[in-house]
Amino acid sequence: MKKLLVIILTLAMLCTLSVAASAASPITSAGGTDQADVTGTYVPGSATDTIYRVDITWGSMEFTYTDAAEGTWNPQEHKYDGATDAAWTCADGANKVTVTNHSNAAVKATLSYSAATGFEAVSGSFDNATITLATAVGTAKDNAPTGSAVLTLTGALPKNTTAGTTIGSVTVTLGN
Repeated sequence: MKKLLVIILTLAMLCTLSVAASAASPITSAGGTDQADVTGTYVPGSATDTIYRVDITWGSMEFTYTDAAEGTWNPQEHKYDGATDAAWTCADGANKVTVTNHSNAAVKATLSYSAATGFEAVSGSFDNATITLATAVGTAKDNAPTGSAVLTLTGALPKNTTAGTTIGSVTVTLGN
């Protein structure tokens, strides 16, 4: 009985070994070939969120309105000498708005002027009311896409306006 049990166990072990060996496909002659399928699985990468970072640099936005002056009457010529027109003035760069894009997306900045209540006779316009800036991707921080606009005021300021009075506001609206 022992011999029979040993023979059965030996046959079982041989069957197990032959099954493992049958997984390979041998090449049995010169010039023969074999092949195996290659499989792949796609795993999507994570998408980067759009991050907006736009710096606005404002000039002081301080303006002076000088009313028209008749000048001095010249009785010899029957005209005024030194007459001037009304004018808006400001320090160099005081009327400048600069927009710098540090975002990983292109941006469009739209600038607008709105008169304060009681100062509707004053209007403002920009030489560049829409500033379109490329993405900052691939640029050095010091070379970030930048654009600027200059505000010009027109109209008359009421005579009773004191220095430093808020007469309007500038708004920068970001879009893409």
